[in-house]
Amino acid sequence: MKKLIYLSVFALIFATGCNNDNPASKIKEDHLKMAKEKLAAMNKFPTMDFETKLVDFGTHNEGDILDTVFKFKNNGEIPLVITKVKTSCGCTTPYWPKEPIKPGDSSEIKVRFNTNHKPGKQSKTITIHANLKNLTEQVVIKAYNIPKTKEGKEKLSTVNKILKNKMTAKDLQ
Repeated sequence: MKKLIYLSVFALIFATGCNNDNPASKIKEDHLKMAKEKLAAMNKFPTMDFETKLVDFGTHNEGDILDTVFKFKNNGEIPLVITKVKTSCGCTTPYWPKEPIKPGDSSEIKVRFNTNHKPGKQSKTITIHANLKNLTEQVVIKAYNIPKTKEGKEKLSTVNKILKNKMTAKDLQ
């Protein structure tokens, strides 16, 4: 009999203790508003619209220090934050803004290329990591560095003569 009484009391407590209210009715309106704002912000991104993504330095002497600037504008809806900039070679050094770039504002990334021990045709990629939709952007610098050695200079002279049609491949044989 005691078991039946305990079971009845437990069933009564369980039946009245379960709240069958709609769970959605417990959500506070201000929390719902904050969640909607965060979701909307998650779908907004800054942009990096560059004036140019390629700088060709042309021909220089090996050992020259070459500097350039990549100018860009944030045409996005939120501030642009550049977290890091990596280069494809230690001979290339980037300098970038550490503070956020507001929507509509412009900024620049400066790049210094040390051509020492880099003879001939060179192409270096600079990868910018930021809070962009695709997470990264890339820009490129190119140069042809005249070698320091006499043999290197002679080869470059021959190439230039061919390019200027002053010499043909038959002349090289």
